[in-house]
Amino acid sequence: MGEAVLVFPAGMPEGLAFRDRARARGLRVVGASSLDSDPAEKVYEAWERLPYVNDPGFDDALAEVVRRHDVSAVHAPHYVVWKHLSERLGQIAPGARLTTGQIPQDNERAYRSLRDRVAGLKTPCFWPAIPGKLRLTPLQQVGLMRLVDAIPGMCGEEMMVALMEAMRHAPAGDVVEIGSWWGRSAALFVWLARHYGIGNVLCVDPWLNDALIQNEPMVDAANADRNAEEALRIFEINLAPLAQGSLNYLRATSVAGAVAYRAGRAVATEAFGKTDYAGAISVLHIDGNHAEPFVSADADVWTPMVVPGGWIIFEDYEWAFGDGVKHVADAFVEAHDTHIACHFKAGAALFVQLKK
Repeated sequence: MGEAVLVFPAGMPEGLAFRDRARARGLRVVGASSLDSDPAEKVYEAWERLPYVNDPGFDDALAEVVRRHDVSAVHAPHYVVWKHLSERLGQIAPGARLTTGQIPQDNERAYRSLRDRVAGLKTPCFWPAIPGKLRLTPLQQVGLMRLVDAIPGMCGEEMMVALMEAMRHAPAGDVVEIGSWWGRSAALFVWLARHYGIGNVLCVDPWLNDALIQNEPMVDAANADRNAEEALRIFEINLAPLAQGSLNYLRATSVAGAVAYRAGRAVATEAFGKTDYAGAISVLHIDGNHAEPFVSADADVWTPMVVPGGWIIFEDYEWAFGDGVKHVADAFVEAHDTHIACHFKAGAALFVQLKK
C-alpha cells in the first residue's frame, strides 16, 4: 500500500500544505479532524474523526487510527497537538514518528533573525540624481520584507534594501518590470511605488515555456518541467491583494510589450481590471531571458523610455550561468556614461540612475 502519513488537525493551512508535499512524494495521506464536519475531508484520500486532544480517549483513538492505516509518521500543525505528541507519541504508537512541525518558537526565531539581518544590511552609497523622500523605518523595512517573503522567488534581502533606497530617489513615472514569473519583486515594486507616489507598475512577461530557453544546459534542464500557465495564475494570486488599481500586466514578449506600451496608455486584464499608465518610465527592471540577445533587445526597446533621473536595474548582472546581462549592462553604461548620475551593484543586480 505504500508508506502512510497522518495529518491532524488536517484542515489547518499548514496541514493542507504538508498534504500536498507528501502526495508529491508518493505517500498515502490520511487526514483526521475533531470537527463533526470539516471541509478538508474531501481533499484527503482517507479520513478519520478523532476526539479533541484534551479528551481522555484521544490517545487510544489515535493509536487505533495509526494501526488501522499502518501510519509511519504523524504531522501535527497545531502547536498544542504537536506538544502533546512530542511527549506521548512513543507510548501511543511505538514506531510512528512525529514530523518536524512549525511551532511558535520557530516563528519567533525567524522574526528575530530577519530583524537582525535587516539591521546588519548596508544601504547602498551613491550620489542620487534627485533628492530622496523619507527613508523607510527599520520596522517598515522588516515588515515589507516579511510580506514579500511569502512569495517564492530570487529577489534577496540585499536587493530589497537597494530597491527601497533607489525608489525613494525615483521621479514620477511608470515602474516597468520585464520578467515577473511568480511576482516576488513585483510585490515589492507596487508597495514602494504606492508608498512613494511614483506611479503604476506594469509587468511584462509572456509566461510561456519556450521563453524560458536560454541555451544554457543546466538552466534549460531545470526549467523544462516548469508550468508557465500555472506561474501566471500564481502571479495573479500573489498580486491580487496588492494591485488595487496600481499594477497590471502584459502577457507578451519584451519587444511586443514595448510596442503595446508605446501604442496605448491603458492595460486591462480580467485579474486586475484597467490600469492607466503615464507612458514614461521611472524604474525599469530588466529580468527576462538572460541570454545576451534577449537582454540586448530588452535594453534597446525599453531604456529610451526611461525619464531623466530614472533607474534601470539589470537583474543578474552577476550570474553563475552566463555573462549576457553583464555584457549588455556594461555596454549600456559605457555608451551612456555622460547621461548617468550613478551606478552601483547590490546583490546580483546592477543599478543605474540617469542624470536629471
